[in-house]
Amino acid sequence: MIRILIVFILLFFTNNSFSEIKKIIIVGNTRVSSNTIESLVDKKISNVDSIYINNLTKKIYDTDFFSDVKISYNQDILTITVSENSVVNFFYINGLKDKDLDEVNKIISLKENSIFSLSKLKKDIESIKDYFKSIGYYTATIDPDVIKISNNQINLILNVDKKDSSKIKNIYFIGNKFFSSSQLADVISVSEDGWWKLFSSSNLNEQQIEYDKQLLKDFYKSKGFFDVQIESVFAGVDNSKNFSLTFSINSGKKYRFGDITIEASNSFYKEKDIEEIKKISNKLVKNENYSSLTVKKLNNQINSYLLSNKYSSFEINIQENKKADEIIDVLLKINQEPKLLINKINISGNLITEEKVIRDNLYITEGDNLNTQKIKRSIDLLKSKQYFSKIDYKLEDSVDKKNNKDFNIFVKEQPTGSISAGVGYGTNGALVSTSISEKNFLGQGKYLNFTGDFSTQKITGELNFIDPNFKDSDRQLSASLISTKDNFNNTGYSNKSFGGKIGTGYEIYEDIFFRPNVSIQSDKLETESTASSLLRSRAGTTLTTAIGYGFSADFRDSRNNPSSGSLSYFDQNIATLISDVPAITTTVGTTYYKELINEKYIGSAKVKISNSVSLDNSKDIKISDRLYATQSDLRGFEQRGVGPVDGGDHVGGNYLATLSLKSTFPNPIPDNFRANSYLFYDLGNVWGVDYSDIISGSSKIRSSTGVALDIVSPLGPISFTYAIPISKASTDKEQRFLFNIGSSF
Repeated sequence: MIRILIVFILLFFTNNSFSEIKKIIIVGNTRVSSNTIESLVDKKISNVDSIYINNLTKKIYDTDFFSDVKISYNQDILTITVSENSVVNFFYINGLKDKDLDEVNKIISLKENSIFSLSKLKKDIESIKDYFKSIGYYTATIDPDVIKISNNQINLILNVDKKDSSKIKNIYFIGNKFFSSSQLADVISVSEDGWWKLFSSSNLNEQQIEYDKQLLKDFYKSKGFFDVQIESVFAGVDNSKNFSLTFSINSGKKYRFGDITIEASNSFYKEKDIEEIKKISNKLVKNENYSSLTVKKLNNQINSYLLSNKYSSFEINIQENKKADEIIDVLLKINQEPKLLINKINISGNLITEEKVIRDNLYITEGDNLNTQKIKRSIDLLKSKQYFSKIDYKLEDSVDKKNNKDFNIFVKEQPTGSISAGVGYGTNGALVSTSISEKNFLGQGKYLNFTGDFSTQKITGELNFIDPNFKDSDRQLSASLISTKDNFNNTGYSNKSFGGKIGTGYEIYEDIFFRPNVSIQSDKLETESTASSLLRSRAGTTLTTAIGYGFSADFRDSRNNPSSGSLSYFDQNIATLISDVPAITTTVGTTYYKELINEKYIGSAKVKISNSVSLDNSKDIKISDRLYATQSDLRGFEQRGVGPVDGGDHVGGNYLATLSLKSTFPNPIPDNFRANSYLFYDLGNVWGVDYSDIISGSSKIRSSTGVALDIVSPLGPISFTYAIPISKASTDKEQRFLFNIGSSF
């Protein structure tokens, strides 16, 4: 027994040396100095065992300098034998050019004169594949050619084949979702691929899918579904690597606002200010359905009130607490923040977008008091621009100034340009539409768009440019050129026009906007032999310069699928100065939305009133200034088929008034067709003929009722409208059935 114990002790001390490393021998290195390798060795270790050797081996491998590392230890001597990785002598990416080549070069680590390793190569290949997946190319392949040459060097060629982009063939919404698939499809930014889309945004893009999940969640929470949970699943990959995209939704219950509690320091906030905050809260929240938009609006209004009353260092914390019976109580905490200043705003990640564009969208600048509400609103505003796929921020203590914070913003850019086209055919003939847009032109945050519409009755081309912050004025500058030629089937004349407009726009109060403009336009009226003598006498070219302005107020609960609130506008265009026919055109309109029974019955009431009159008693307004009821204003009648008639031609009127009542309702069509159905009642009239006393002014009120159905079918989007005129004039031209297949996207 004693002999066994002695042997065990001898073996233990033999395998666990407690002597320090006295000598290091390095073998096999040619480019990497021995000192560099030796610096990785912890010489003070007193126990060189297998764990120590394994850890040291990993540490040397992690330098990426070596392809093989072997370590041995004997009699206080540590021997490290290495085989060095090759150096990249020549590097080339085959199969890419322009933007793709630039983007790939930014994300890979292997370049000429860099150390080559298989782990680096594998990581670079995965990074390239991830990049292509992010822009919709899921089947891209990368085949490397590694060619060994002398002096432990290699030539590296990456052969890249993007292949075709992966399209979204179908989008499904399943689960306890409350809303129709058609409504939800309007919320998300991606769309299905289809024959009617010549170019589209139907590529599968992981970043966009994550964005759409958030859009859906925000939509549900804006409708009162506080507990909504959303998952997206890619399924049904076909042989072409195209996808069916499924959003699984659990909406949960619908909530209402309950009690509102306000916690604020009376020693810091005046009692009258706390009372005013209570009034703001009760006005927005009391007895209302829960909505995340209302919570956001509450935050913004309290923030604006406090800032207007000279409070600068505060934090608004709104807590939403669930209770039984589908009630959300609101706890509003207004805390006094320590008085800190913003020292520096540091922005990184913007390779294309100018830093000025990002700073222009911040509610806070260097030297301002730190205000967390302004910071959160700034980040939300940046996200809404959709220039970036990812935005992060961090507040850090300033190194050079005490009681100061640095505001660090990191962004990841994404493509901001798009090309779209659509084709369609319907009761009014064929339509081809194209659009080219860039939301961040030259990285300056400016919007550029060209749209062309070509139909059997009208051709329009329009170029638009918008600078959202012209000359740092916080005001928008917009400019547009538009050319139009119309030749409607039921008229004996056609009109060509070309013109331009320059305007500005800004928010004068929350959700209320003002947009003034100036414009110039040339019109050429051409008549046929069937036109009346009065119309033929007005043929020719006219020039018009005008000053216009408009107000709009948007109080809808959602821009995509409103179920409550209103959208109102007032527009006026005054043609004076250099104008052959001085005139004034005024339009007032509003649309009111309300949930009638539940989410499936959304009612709306739309009113529009317009008039166009001459400012010179000796002249009459141009044919292009005369007013017509569109088929969305007054269904059941042809376009330009209602109002005064001259020689068999409907010539429009000086006055227009319409009222449209509409409601959605459930239908038996399977949900996968994404069918929306409507009941409607339209009422209105077009009247007034200033250029003739013998033509009837058309004072009769027209009305119609009917149903409308929108379907997404395998043939493309199809819309049907069937309207029955209730009251009409004998000269009106009916169009009870209207359909369109295909659309512009």
